[in-house]
Amino acid sequence: MTHVLTHRGLPDGMTRWDLYGLLVKAAKHFGLTDTTLKYLRFAISKTQDQDYAAGRICALWPSVSETASQLDADPRQIARTEARLAELGFIVKSSAARCRRYGVRSENVIRYAFGINLAPLVDRAREIETAARKACFEKEEAKRLRLHIPKLLERVRTSGDASAEEAAEVILPSRRPSRIWRYARLKEIADALEALIETLAEAPVAVEMSDRCDADVAPRESIKAYSKRSSGRQPELRLTPAQFCILASPGFEDAVKIYAPLGAPPDWRTISAAAKDWAQVRGIPAGLWQRQVDCLGSEKAAVCLLVADRNAEREGSAHHVDDMRRAFLGLARNTAARGSALQGLIGELQGLQRQLRAAGKRSDGADQVPRSGGEIASHTAG
Repeated sequence: MTHVLTHRGLPDGMTRWDLYGLLVKAAKHFGLTDTTLKYLRFAISKTQDQDYAAGRICALWPSVSETASQLDADPRQIARTEARLAELGFIVKSSAARCRRYGVRSENVIRYAFGINLAPLVDRAREIETAARKACFEKEEAKRLRLHIPKLLERVRTSGDASAEEAAEVILPSRRPSRIWRYARLKEIADALEALIETLAEAPVAVEMSDRCDADVAPRESIKAYSKRSSGRQPELRLTPAQFCILASPGFEDAVKIYAPLGAPPDWRTISAAAKDWAQVRGIPAGLWQRQVDCLGSEKAAVCLLVADRNAEREGSAHHVDDMRRAFLGLARNTAARGSALQGLIGELQGLQRQLRAAGKRSDGADQVPRSGGEIASHTAG
């Protein structure tokens, strides 16, 4: 019954005001207006922290006229707002005889309530968090694309290809991406310009900074000796986004999926954004993460995090690591000196490929698996 409707509780570490902050960030995704957000803020302020524990009732029971008075609004507007939030699946309304609203709280626990129940809102906390993270990612990406698109247009202009310039004019007639705010539209323009540049006779535009580190991490003598031992070395191997997702831990893979465009597979840009968040979840300070990204590049830093993350889950193994921060830092330094973190994943891919073939299956990245490499555990930091 709605007057005793309970919920599953907020995720660990999330407070009721954290939940509201996420709602504000994800407002456009859910179709929330300023009025609905103002109402939800009022509703949350009328509850208590203990109401958000699992198995509790989280509700409020001020009348429509009382709510309207406190929010300095028309009662009809409040009624429409409540109906809209119920339609969106954030609240449940109930009333006693004669449409009365009332409830009983004893020993700081709500026993029953006829009014506005926030159980659906609490139960959707993870969904709201995911939508908020995606909205933040798209906001940052939109900002980056508004700076990146003019560089692509300049590359087309300096190519001297008149037909390419005409095509660019069709893609973005105004030539002013600063006036465009929708991420989807900006990405569409950037993708079209990059595809156009690839058709030019000149070398394609470099859309990302080099991932090489400017600092000499290892002494020159060591690099020279290593080169002698490795004469005839193969070109540096690369991991595809599909292979990355195959090897990622379930938690890391979920983080990548959050940032992937709807209906599209993850790419390195979304993997890098997810890796930044996952590094903090795994206890790696944001400053340390950014320093390694600046030195190695976002792709190699993500691979180092992947290796450290997998080894942290190897319970009972001789290669299990307890300190993710130390393991990641060691891998980053090793990669800066010799580029070895990727080599540590190849054995994993080979083993997975053998398992899939034995089961009569095939993974998305199986046909791209390199044919040499060692065990992931051999590259953990000491």
